[in-house]
Amino acid sequence: MPPTNAYSTSSTTEPSENLAELRDRPVFICGHPKSGTSLVRALFDSHPQLIVYPEESLFFRRYLPQSSGLDLESRLELADRTLIHIFRWNSRAPVADQEDFPGRDYSAIPFEAVRQELRRQIAAADRHPGDMLSAAILAYGEAGGAAGGQALRWVEKSPYNEYYADQIFAWWPQARCVHILRDPRDNFASYRRKHPDWAPEFFALNWSRSTRAGFENQKRFGAERYRILNFEDLARTPEAALHSLIEFLGIDWDASLAAPTRAGAQWQGNSMFAERFKQISAAPVGRWTNQLTALDAAVIELMTGQTLTVGGYAPEALSGDAALRLRARLRALAWLFRRRISRRKTK
Repeated sequence: MPPTNAYSTSSTTEPSENLAELRDRPVFICGHPKSGTSLVRALFDSHPQLIVYPEESLFFRRYLPQSSGLDLESRLELADRTLIHIFRWNSRAPVADQEDFPGRDYSAIPFEAVRQELRRQIAAADRHPGDMLSAAILAYGEAGGAAGGQALRWVEKSPYNEYYADQIFAWWPQARCVHILRDPRDNFASYRRKHPDWAPEFFALNWSRSTRAGFENQKRFGAERYRILNFEDLARTPEAALHSLIEFLGIDWDASLAAPTRAGAQWQGNSMFAERFKQISAAPVGRWTNQLTALDAAVIELMTGQTLTVGGYAPEALSGDAALRLRARLRALAWLFRRRISRRKTK
């Protein structure tokens, strides 16, 4: 649900009963970067039964390691700097920590209102480290007026959330995880525009690790709690894919699902191909065929191996001539050898 600026800084009441229930009902969007996770977050953003954090919190990889051993006041100060700092972002007068996102603007949501609500939330429940994340997101919802009686769940999206499923379900047994899986060739074609230093070999290993974690999580925690959604299904048949997701989350269909937003404002998209988002489209599906060389695609297919097919994707480049398969194999072996030597030198 988008913010409505309904917050009053004079409020001193305890968090409502609804917020107390919401605290333990998160949705984590998981998956490899540039797989479509930002699109899913944007589709959920304005749904009246969801409180969707507008940015990646990086809670497990940034806040949590730094918070170990700190007292409450120090943890709250860390949360101010690493979780709710985004509410200082202003596109007209960018602050230092929005250097990579100069166009983002959350000035309509007062930072101090979120800060005070965060403290109110954590005073009501500080049972485990994860309560700081739920407190931050519910503080955003309360300060922005999105935490009304309709809200049933809160949503957070950060890359690689899948690696923390054990902790997620230990802290929040009612949690739901939505893991977005994308064809690794298309995923690489998009991702290398942001990280041109990533070799296809390194990407293939990283994608495989992320994908295997997703399938292992689903096997361990059950498909009723950990859902894997292929990006291609969302792109080709969005209504069917979204109906499947809302059933999984136990929320109602809402027209807002057809109009992606960020904090209630129209979402411009997250494409690495300079495309402004207009509607869910199948255009990005199969783009790798004219973005990657046959050798790069073959290397990715070779190094993702069985994980590629388990994910629902067919090796196409490798089905070509034998010479290409041999070149791909030699290149992959050479890269793995150099990587092993490099690691030995750093020990």
